[in-house]
Amino acid sequence: MVNFVYPEELTYFVESIRPFHIIDIGSPKWFDVHEMIIKLSQQATLEAVEHREEEVKEMLITTDKLKILIHEAFCVFLWKTRVLPHLLDIDPNPEATFVIYTVLYHEGAVMSLLDVALYHESGCQALQDSALDLVDYCAQAVAQVIGLVSMGHHENETNLDVDASILSELERQKRDLIYKIGLRCISILNYLADNVNALPLNASRRLVVTHDVPWLMADLLNFRPWQRRTKKGLEKYIDDKWIVVKGEEASKVIKHEAQAWFCMRQILFNNKLMQNYEINEERRKRLAACQCLLHECLLDQLPPLIELKQLLCNLSLSSGSGGSARNNLFLEEVPEIRERLIGETEKSGGFIEIAKQQENIFLCKDKQKISDIAQRLNAAYNTDLLAELEQKVEETEKESAVDHDDGDKSDGVKNHKCGNCLADAEKKCSQCKSIYYCSRKCQLDDWPNHKRNCVKV
Repeated sequence: MVNFVYPEELTYFVESIRPFHIIDIGSPKWFDVHEMIIKLSQQATLEAVEHREEEVKEMLITTDKLKILIHEAFCVFLWKTRVLPHLLDIDPNPEATFVIYTVLYHEGAVMSLLDVALYHESGCQALQDSALDLVDYCAQAVAQVIGLVSMGHHENETNLDVDASILSELERQKRDLIYKIGLRCISILNYLADNVNALPLNASRRLVVTHDVPWLMADLLNFRPWQRRTKKGLEKYIDDKWIVVKGEEASKVIKHEAQAWFCMRQILFNNKLMQNYEINEERRKRLAACQCLLHECLLDQLPPLIELKQLLCNLSLSSGSGGSARNNLFLEEVPEIRERLIGETEKSGGFIEIAKQQENIFLCKDKQKISDIAQRLNAAYNTDLLAELEQKVEETEKESAVDHDDGDKSDGVKNHKCGNCLADAEKKCSQCKSIYYCSRKCQLDDWPNHKRNCVKV
């Protein structure tokens, strides 16, 4: 069995995860933990894809490491936005941009681990007060994606106005990672909305009061950052890659779009959350405008959204305020991780001083030192094994598709039973492809039971 982290290594790797200060980024100890997080992220994804026992996820939760992962995400975010610009002021054309990219990639690996862990309610419960910080981080990341889309980042990738300098290439890499992280944060926000009862009250309030996540999801659904049109045709962002889709594939709902719809649905149908969410005229118009996006093809694939369309339709027919938030006195907690990191940085002399101290790491001109770091990181990323696994997954999907086609031709499509009423069924769930239903009504009725086991394949 292929593994990125072997059982005897798992406990050591997870227990080695610890919070770093911004000034520590790029240090030998930081690189040690970075390698472990990369491998843990790869292993966690492998366990989820192959439906194995999710040992990485369980270990992260039981050892209370999710809070540290959120800390690390903010740590890199602040380094990226506050320290990196000063480094590039010192040297606009660094020789080894891959060292800088390694730090940016670290943020993506951390969010990948959180994505896997928070799919389960136990992960959301383990967040405790750090859920406030995570809501802030994810809302900001999704807003950044919307900003990139509004600038045409995803539509004009091959026509970007990029000069020959290394700085421009680094900026492109940074934006690509911002894009990937933002799309991953859609899933995390959906998991938080789905398990809102497991979160602290302050975190659930931040979803609707501070960040207005329903409006944020409405913007996403209108901008559609998961698809684009290029010279090759229509492309969709599937498994962190842009893939050309044609025919029936073009109409299939992909994960990011489904997660955005379900996130909106979970919030609008949660009575406790809606007590704090005033449906004023602006919100009513913005949300009601989404009903035109809920076309028949989409509803066939995601039947639970039928109720959402009815709600949005009712909003469009109503006038004025459809409800008001309670105006009770409420003592709100403040997220601590970001502010604590900024406070620690100020004690170290500020972001400019940190940039000067890290100059010998990220603007290094010693070719031997650069080569040593490159070899070390190449071993950590294990690109050969990743390529091998990706090829196996693609082959498995092709074989599965052939088996489904042969089965449909040979058995008359009458051998399957409805997962709800046990009648003969022809249509299967478009996400997990493992359960059949005789009608849209049965699929909708069974969704509360099925959604926990519904994993997109």
